[in-house]
Amino acid sequence: MLAVPGADRTVRSRAGRPRRAGPGGRRLSGALPPAQRAAELTELGGFAVFQVDAEGLLPLTTALDADHLAERFAATRVGLATGTGLPLAEVLPRTAVSAAQVGLVSRFWSIALASVALHGWVPDLTPDRVRVDPSHRNPSPLALEDPGAGRSVVGLTETVAAVEELVVHGAVAAVTDACREHGRTSANVLVSNAASSLVAAARVLGGKVPTRASHLEAVSRQLLERPWLAAGGAYQSVTVEVVASSEADTETDTEADTETDPETNPAAGSTQFKRTGCCLYYRLPGHGLCPDCVLVRPGHAADDHH
Repeated sequence: MLAVPGADRTVRSRAGRPRRAGPGGRRLSGALPPAQRAAELTELGGFAVFQVDAEGLLPLTTALDADHLAERFAATRVGLATGTGLPLAEVLPRTAVSAAQVGLVSRFWSIALASVALHGWVPDLTPDRVRVDPSHRNPSPLALEDPGAGRSVVGLTETVAAVEELVVHGAVAAVTDACREHGRTSANVLVSNAASSLVAAARVLGGKVPTRASHLEAVSRQLLERPWLAAGGAYQSVTVEVVASSEADTETDTEADTETDPETNPAAGSTQFKRTGCCLYYRLPGHGLCPDCVLVRPGHAADDHH
């Protein structure tokens, strides 16, 4: 089982301070052996895979220096060229920077939100504690210097505050800032990458832990209202296009109208996330615009592969 049932009793942190039982009666992660916690995250698969052994991994602070990042960007660029069949020279360096950043921040979001969902726990993903693989691999191997470092959380307010402090202003911001500085890629691209990756991680993990899906979505929505992530995008009301044939020429002329009444068009009353920047993947063969891209508009549709 992924979630570990917890008794309705107080559990103790490593320092001996009392901790509350987690949401839904789950034991808080601080009460679990680190190896067990990592195994439960790993059972979710994908970007939530976590490990205790940090051998061979670099401190994130080291991995983000200019030389190590240059190697990561170069390896990512080669991988994109190989995967798409493009000559290396045709893969824009900024696209590789964007992809490298997304790969790392997606790992941080997934591990943090999976820990919230399964254990009522936010791991301490501040840069000096995080250990990452020096090479570019997806999902990149990731561990913590102290696997037991983190904060138990109960409820939405505590969770959002802890994720903002230990994850957003921790590893996510550190990677984003370093990619902007050393990768010569705009903050608009990178912060919107971070915001979009958060939304995606909440959606994917909500599908894997459906009893916690609404909580994870609420956490992501509130984080997107905080200043750092708010610059990357926001949820917006959906406008549904209704296209009618023109009487003049049914083959070439169309007349677009929008139906915004939720009673006649339920989708019009919903919201969807929209980025403020573009990830630049559309420059790769087989990758059009993402559904949440700022460039998606009438005449510039998202690509079906998403």
